[in-house]
Amino acid sequence: MRDTIEGKLESGVRASSLCKSYGKAGHLVRALDDVDFAAGPGQVTVLLGPNGAGKSTLLACIAGIILPASGEIRVCGEAEPDKIRALVGYSGEAGCLDGDLTVAETLFFEAGLHGSGREPVSRAVSLTGIQDELGKKCRTLSKGYAQRVSLAKAVCSDPPVLVLDEFTDGLDPAQTVSVRHAIRELAKEKTVIVSTHSMGEAGELGGLVNVMAHGSIVARGTGEEIIRQSGKKTLEEAFISLTGA
Repeated sequence: MRDTIEGKLESGVRASSLCKSYGKAGHLVRALDDVDFAAGPGQVTVLLGPNGAGKSTLLACIAGIILPASGEIRVCGEAEPDKIRALVGYSGEAGCLDGDLTVAETLFFEAGLHGSGREPVSRAVSLTGIQDELGKKCRTLSKGYAQRVSLAKAVCSDPPVLVLDEFTDGLDPAQTVSVRHAIRELAKEKTVIVSTHSMGEAGELGGLVNVMAHGSIVARGTGEEIIRQSGKKTLEEAFISLTGA
């Protein structure tokens, strides 16, 4: 792995001047407002913000799921959405799982789409602790297990970039601690971007934090740097001051 920041971004994500709005003419809501963003391997990159801040829209754009109205995204140097989708493992709402497929079918189908073998699937199963769920239909899973399968699906193709939207939603405390540890390990070699509205989670994950509010990134740095930038004493106080939450 190259040590320069530029080299890391060539194997990671760079977005510039992203804009995206929803709604009809005269009633548009700006979800992304001229956003610049970068992430590379070696640390977890966190999007921290309240609901409606634009985190999910930014992650969906990075994953090639939706297209920004303007701006540019490059993932591992690629700008075409089809090529980007092949490079990114995405875990969003657990509802994106096909309820008629078993957990095993879901994972092997995803791995097959990317030309991956059994080993990445085995690692994904071990990472998420779903060994006992492999024969179950996805529609029968609890919310917590569905979220874990969604995470395993993102990992099982062994992508260079992982995009995880509210990835601990539905997990119990022990599962959350285990998955956080796994995410930190994955980030040593992959570009891992996660979103959360939990300041505690952002602190536990460490790495680079991007604070989002009203479709913009209003601060970025380590937790300690954001506290200093805001002139506050804690990340919670900084978060409230920066976002108006």
